[in-house]
Amino acid sequence: MGKYIIHSKLRNVGAQVDTKTGIHQFIVDEPISGHGTDAGPNPVQYLLSAVGSCLAITANDIARKHPEIHINKFETKTTGETTQYQDGRSAVTKIVLEVHAETNLDEAAHRAFMHSVVKDCTVHETLKRAVPIELKFI
Repeated sequence: MGKYIIHSKLRNVGAQVDTKTGIHQFIVDEPISGHGTDAGPNPVQYLLSAVGSCLAITANDIARKHPEIHINKFETKTTGETTQYQDGRSAVTKIVLEVHAETNLDEAAHRAFMHSVVKDCTVHETLKRAVPIELKFI
């Protein structure tokens, strides 16, 4: 079981949020059109990057445990669609994940590997319960 602690503090600049976790610090912001200063990705962009990054890290973790697997390429493109509701709320209502992975495995073993990557990805496993996710393997 992992435990993650993130500290976020609203700055007095546009919509900037100073965010810290462990030894890492980063800015979350909104674009200028959203009353921010565009100093960093917005929260939805971080959310979408988390799922693509988690898939890549999970693939790497599996390959490290199985030296017979060599990943030649692992890239993701994540697209999120949001819906704005009449009462002003909004939500991510669809995620499309395009995964381009090349390994040294034959087709059946590659499919099994990718199935394991998706199944073991913490962020995908969390989000799939809340948002429809369409996976495309290229």
